[in-house]
Amino acid sequence: MLRRLITLLALACALPVHAEELRVALPGHDDLVIDLPAQWHAQVRRPRAELPPSVAISGPDASALQMVVTPIWPVNGAQPATPSELRAQVQGAATRAKPKAVEAELPLKDLGASGKVGYYFSATDRAPDTGGFKHLTQGALGMNELQVTFTVLANGQAEEPTALALEMLRSLRRAPAAK
Repeated sequence: MLRRLITLLALACALPVHAEELRVALPGHDDLVIDLPAQWHAQVRRPRAELPPSVAISGPDASALQMVVTPIWPVNGAQPATPSELRAQVQGAATRAKPKAVEAELPLKDLGASGKVGYYFSATDRAPDTGGFKHLTQGALGMNELQVTFTVLANGQAEEPTALALEMLRSLRRAPAAK
């Protein structure tokens, strides 16, 4: 019994702590809800009312991790992107990133999120600009008719913050618009 209690306590401590629930208003639609990890910061940017918002997110150290999440609704009666169309979009981004990447191949990975379809790739910039980022993870996620694109930029030991960013993306959800 004591072993089980210790194991459960260890698992609870290993889970990411969500410090804030960020609701991104999408006029005329459900809100997008993002559970930000502890000490992460976010700012919703909406340059023009007719454009989708972008959410700029940074880790505790903005020089180590930054990301952009953009929710996009179909407009003018367009159909939502199919899984194969999402995959093709992400493949196109990987193809554009490949010439600057250290890796010879940039395989697509399944985001593996319940009730969502998503793909991403990761690349290492062979010659990042001064003050730029060495690691890139980019992809798209379909949540029924809502499409979410994302870019994760990291420096240093990128595995852990990138994994946390991907887990945050897997946990995205929609909720009725706040009144």
